[in-house]
Amino acid sequence: MPMPTLPYNPYLFVLLVSVAVTLLMLPISDPSFLPNSALLYVLLVVLIGSALGRRPAILAALCSALLYAHVFVPPRFSLAITEGHYLLSAAIMLTVALLVGHLTASLKHTARQMKAQESRTRALYELARKLAATLTREDIERSTAQFLQAEIPNCTLRVLEPDAGDSLVPPLPASLLEALKQRQQTLRTSHGQPGQTRLLVPMLAASGLHGILVCDLPTPQAEAGLDLERLESIASLAAVALERTHFADAAHQSEMRHSTEVLRNSILSALSHDLRTPLTGLIGIAETLCRGRIAPEQQTSLLTTLHTQALHINRQVGNLLDMARLRSGQVELSKAWQPAEEVLGVILQQAQTQWPARSITVTLAADLPPLYYDAVLMERALWNLLENAVKYSPPDQPIEIHVRREASHALLSVCDRGRGLPQGIDIDALCSMFRRGEPESNIPGMGLGLAIARTIARAHAGDILASNRPGGGACFTLRIPLAPADSPPAPSDVLPCAL
Repeated sequence: MPMPTLPYNPYLFVLLVSVAVTLLMLPISDPSFLPNSALLYVLLVVLIGSALGRRPAILAALCSALLYAHVFVPPRFSLAITEGHYLLSAAIMLTVALLVGHLTASLKHTARQMKAQESRTRALYELARKLAATLTREDIERSTAQFLQAEIPNCTLRVLEPDAGDSLVPPLPASLLEALKQRQQTLRTSHGQPGQTRLLVPMLAASGLHGILVCDLPTPQAEAGLDLERLESIASLAAVALERTHFADAAHQSEMRHSTEVLRNSILSALSHDLRTPLTGLIGIAETLCRGRIAPEQQTSLLTTLHTQALHINRQVGNLLDMARLRSGQVELSKAWQPAEEVLGVILQQAQTQWPARSITVTLAADLPPLYYDAVLMERALWNLLENAVKYSPPDQPIEIHVRREASHALLSVCDRGRGLPQGIDIDALCSMFRRGEPESNIPGMGLGLAIARTIARAHAGDILASNRPGGGACFTLRIPLAPADSPPAPSDVLPCAL
């Protein structure tokens, strides 16, 4: 690490300080003070060496030895030393001063290097922590470039894909890229501009080469080699981060392929089981009608069955399409302030047509305010809950619909008197796609109704709740907020729900 530039000449400063110390000690002429003066000069050399470095310390040692011999060693104010032990003490003092000054300057230089190394290590740690939080290759490249611009001056940086040498100016030859991959070490090449050198640092990780770090530097700075170690360390950190994102992307893609394959198989299974059976019945009814050898009253019955089966198939296909749209995020909610009784009226009218013999009762709380929801989707969610209750409860048992208010939410519950929920199953499992409460059941259905209802509820910032009823049966509750955060104020012409 270079020494800081001083605003004065350090050598002149050393001469002045040495003379000043000598003048301060000059009034003391006692011969017993001679060893102390030598120690004071040694202390001066130590201080100068720790403050200014090796060369000023050497100058301080020489000046101190000359001043000590000239001023304090008898005969005073003369360099003609007549006694051998005084000459020996002066030589020892000079040797000690030089040695101590050298060691002090070396220690200071080592301390500076350690401090600089600590600073670089801390900076690399911060970079590694920042890279650990990145999720994409673009974020890694941006973080690496910002770090290098702050750490290595005059560096023009590019991060390339392993085979993107043509994007540089001038392009990297294919032979150079191949050599970089095979040798797996930093290469130097001319930049195409005078005084510039290009450093090519491979970004290597355990799985191989993930990129090339390209740094254009002034030739003297590149040849000094001081920045090469840092470049290689930064390239290694970035390579590990790129490897992590690569494996994360690969795992995500694998998971997506697996999910797609599972969904495809589930849809094919559902189509083959839940649509093939009613289609077979439709074909048989159509063939019977085509023969024209049945009584008119039987024709009416067959046409009614034909219509019912066609409606069933249409609902199953509609469920598949609804789930596909909801999962793709392509459905835009058309929310409006409306009383809950409007969507309930539509549901009850459809249920009367679909199940004329089924008893369905509705209990509507009087204090329920208007709700902010998409009427079409809410109708679909409630219909799926009602259809689920009808399928899993005896024909002679009524279906109950309860609408009430609980704190800041509205609860729309559809309750039956069937077998109830299986032991050990939770709502997440029940609301999974193609998941049914009784897998081996002759009850028709694809296992999409609850999944669609829950998706619609969550699109309204709500959810689906499920519980067993005292005395048998189950309740599925659609829970939605009374006033979501993104809803506009309710208009004054929307009246609360009434019984």
